[in-house]
Amino acid sequence: MPPTNAQTQIARLGAVTVRLGLFGLVALGILGAALELAFERHWQSWQQFVPWVALLALGAALVVLALDASPLTLKVVRGIALVVLLASAYGVYAHISANHDMGAFDPRYADTWQTLSPLTQWWYALTKSVGPAPPLAPGMLAQSALLLLLTTLAPAKAKENA
Repeated sequence: MPPTNAQTQIARLGAVTVRLGLFGLVALGILGAALELAFERHWQSWQQFVPWVALLALGAALVVLALDASPLTLKVVRGIALVVLLASAYGVYAHISANHDMGAFDPRYADTWQTLSPLTQWWYALTKSVGPAPPLAPGMLAQSALLLLLTTLAPAKAKENA
């Protein structure tokens, strides 16, 4: 049984709604990450500018995707999203590594840090038991990048013939 006209219209509206929802989630993720970085005054060293550049790239990619959904634009936006994913992975590593480096200076572990197994040391760094860096905060960039990738998969316009 072929779909009715009403079913076709609902399917088109659904595809457009999903795309707009993804755009909104990406924009919200970018704004949230920017506010978090600003609240943390995340601009003290060149490494701390990496997420700012990544956010600018995500924002630019989002705007370009909203204006043009050509095949070339889709490839460029996907490339930007993949680069931001790599930057996010670097951020997670950098935060965990910074926490690990602080382990020997933590008053709770200063006397015993060297006697802890490497697995325990890295676990404490990952869980922020030592060090000030939030290990999963860079994941906000990854989330926005993945949502942007999903947005490139949603159709830009509802197809007339569904």
